[in-house]
Amino acid sequence: MKRIIIYILVFAGIPLMPSCIKDILTQESAVNLPDAYYWNTPDDALSATYGVYVATRTLFGRDYYFDGMGEFQWTRGTSLGSGTWHPQASSGSSFGFMWNNAYTVINRANYVQKNLKLMIAGETNTAMLNSLKRIDGEVRFLRALAYFRLMELWGDVPFYTSVLAGNDEAVTLTRTPVSAIKDSLVKDLTYAIETLPPSLTSSELGRASQAAAYGFRGKIQLYWASWKKNGWPELQGFTQDASEAATYYARAAEDFGKVIHDYNLRLFSEDDPGTYQNPKYWELFQVKNEYASEIIFSVQYGGPNLGQGQELQRDYGTRSTGNAQCWVQATSRLADRYQSLTTGDFANPVILNSSATLEGGARNPDTYKDRDWRMKATIMWDGQKMLRLDASGYIVGDSITFKLGSTDGNTYINYDSNPMTGYLFRKWVRQEGIAERSDGPCDFYLMRLADVYLMYCEAVNEVSGPNNDLVALVDKIRARGNLPGLAPGKYATAAAFFDAIEQERIVELAAEGHRPFDIRRWRKVETIWPAPTGQVLRNTDGTRIRDEFLNVPERDYQRFYIYQIPTGERERNPNLTQNTPWL
Repeated sequence: MKRIIIYILVFAGIPLMPSCIKDILTQESAVNLPDAYYWNTPDDALSATYGVYVATRTLFGRDYYFDGMGEFQWTRGTSLGSGTWHPQASSGSSFGFMWNNAYTVINRANYVQKNLKLMIAGETNTAMLNSLKRIDGEVRFLRALAYFRLMELWGDVPFYTSVLAGNDEAVTLTRTPVSAIKDSLVKDLTYAIETLPPSLTSSELGRASQAAAYGFRGKIQLYWASWKKNGWPELQGFTQDASEAATYYARAAEDFGKVIHDYNLRLFSEDDPGTYQNPKYWELFQVKNEYASEIIFSVQYGGPNLGQGQELQRDYGTRSTGNAQCWVQATSRLADRYQSLTTGDFANPVILNSSATLEGGARNPDTYKDRDWRMKATIMWDGQKMLRLDASGYIVGDSITFKLGSTDGNTYINYDSNPMTGYLFRKWVRQEGIAERSDGPCDFYLMRLADVYLMYCEAVNEVSGPNNDLVALVDKIRARGNLPGLAPGKYATAAAFFDAIEQERIVELAAEGHRPFDIRRWRKVETIWPAPTGQVLRNTDGTRIRDEFLNVPERDYQRFYIYQIPTGERERNPNLTQNTPWL
């Protein structure tokens, strides 16, 4: 299981020069060996590439925290950034860690590719050459993901694909325009498409595939189209261009179409939503299904007891589920997005009130009976139960009930969080005794087929409007929640169908880190939090948690759309200009 993780564990401590030597503990340290000692075979190159995968995991493995910058998740701060991840307060001023993590991926990829080029140039055996080219495709794929993350947060960034000659060269770099970076990433992903396999063997699970390369090439082109259509005025020199947007929407649609039609991928538990009490959707986010056909690319975790675990349980769970800390919570705004099984449309918003019997009240369990089953799989409300896990994470106990304000741990779920929104997450939370809270083995998904369906629908809708095939894809996703298909009025126009796509992205991809990036590329900040009042976040009792964008200057909105170039980077390299909203 997770063969890639085993290699990562061996080489994680060798940042740039890992070796594939067997019986590594009896060999001389690879750090002190000349390149010629170990850059000899595809296995050597692949072992080094696992170091790039390790860095990619560090970069993307906590992406779910980003949802705290949207309107549907409250996220408490961690070592990844200071304070609470707030739509207003956390938009970019404390993200140097992500800048550094992205360039760690890039530097490792550049180092590996430098040696791969030499190996490819000297290889005459066709099979060996193809193996090396495949590895080169993986390296370019991972580097493209890192640069894409830098682009979507900071816009223009330093761009290089060679090994830098130390700090002297690093401090001379300037910011490369996003248009040039985009062109290079599309080129690298095209190479990856040509060299990566269409499917993976059991020993290759976790590595990049051809479908993943198509998917991310499509995503980069979709984002480019969105920026060109909607504008990015906070990025100096960026211009809108409706014609270019249309071109890139079409290109994105073509790539997503390849993923959908050419690889025999299926939604998890397609045509079988399970039952209301046990919806199949929840099972998709458990370790036993991490290699389901739907998962196109993920960052890998292994364990327990390998030092390769993730912290989803710690962040989403409670003290009652493995001594977790409940650092991520859903809001009532997310609860209101789950539609009615009867009408297929929105129910009345929940009434924020402390009464457990008020009709339609947020604390009345009966309020939620007629909702999308993905709600049951994703969040919890008063009266919902979970199995108890002991502090070790290995011993499963009886079921225990959640009730806002009751944390004794005997009768009710003990959650460690202040404030408390009144909703817990169920998605990602383990209900079996397999690991402690920070040693989870389930991979974190960066791209799923459902996401591709929705991106494809968005791209085609922008080019030519809705059609029956697009509606059928959205309905396949809705069927997971046992919802009826879209009513005709929901796709009568391109604008109406876009709203249906956005709705599905909100509930289908909740707690996976997509929402703030959608908000930015669609330029919806001012719509969600209109000036001057913004929004007030309240818990299910109606108690105020915080104000968002209340009486703030325009610059606070601008800063949501583009991040601050880290101060430390600019101090080291005076050639790096600052994004205008942060001057």
